[in-house]
Amino acid sequence: MSGQTNDNVILFPKTVEFYQFELTRLLEAERYGEAMKLLRFLLACQSDDDRAREEWRSLLDWLQVMFPDLALGQEDESEELSEADLLRQHMHAKGEQKGDYAKRLLASLREQRAVDKQLLALDQLAFLEDEGIDEELIGWLKEDAGRHPLIQFKALQTLKKRGATGSVTLYKNGEATVVEIEDTPAAFDKFPSQIQEIINRVQEISETQHPALSYFASETWNEFLAFIYGTSAYRQILRQDAACVDVWAAALHLTLLEQVFEGGDKSELLELYGITSDLAFQWEQAYRMMQQFAANVFTRRL
Repeated sequence: MSGQTNDNVILFPKTVEFYQFELTRLLEAERYGEAMKLLRFLLACQSDDDRAREEWRSLLDWLQVMFPDLALGQEDESEELSEADLLRQHMHAKGEQKGDYAKRLLASLREQRAVDKQLLALDQLAFLEDEGIDEELIGWLKEDAGRHPLIQFKALQTLKKRGATGSVTLYKNGEATVVEIEDTPAAFDKFPSQIQEIINRVQEISETQHPALSYFASETWNEFLAFIYGTSAYRQILRQDAACVDVWAAALHLTLLEQVFEGGDKSELLELYGITSDLAFQWEQAYRMMQQFAANVFTRRL
């Protein structure tokens, strides 16, 4: 991604999938300058995936319109300014120049179905000074029971950034769940320690057994947390004892091997994580939830 031509770089299907995950991560972290650089790199490579190329071009055009300063490389003007700071300044100026900008973003949020575009709209709404945004966002969250779980979670984070408080009822995984806006983790690394221990365990095991799995594990775990956040399954993880760290870690590991790496040895993996007969019931519950997640989310990724 040094700016050189990449005509001789061929992107295979698994490579395309990897970079799609990377783009999602950069958007979630509000690192828009890096996302634009990655998109330019990808568009300079060879790929038979015309649909992905069309999405990359559309996303790059969108980012360049939304953040012209970052598009011109001006994000390096001050080492002390993060992209979040630049976004806050940019959105403040936008709000002053266009009094209806918040309404336009909210309308875009309702009209857009692409996850990446909705993530961008939510990021911008977090920094606009408009008293009506909170109520509109809460109402929008309640409208669609089938909304992408990443979007549901991002909307809660947006409301928290805006200083909103109170409870919101969401419909997820066949149940109604009540979440408190102020309790929403501001980032994935802000989840409780027992949640962090699960992904750490997977990465520890995968370093020696499946090195290529480590990156996918982190991104997939983040999506899973968004998928179950606030539900009975999430509360169950928080209540479980230390032994269940291995239960959930093994369930995530096997699911990744099946979904991304085309299979794995279940018996070998359970032995590797020390899943004894005493933990068999908890394991089956965790694995079943992972399968539900995979069926609902893996096919809806960017």
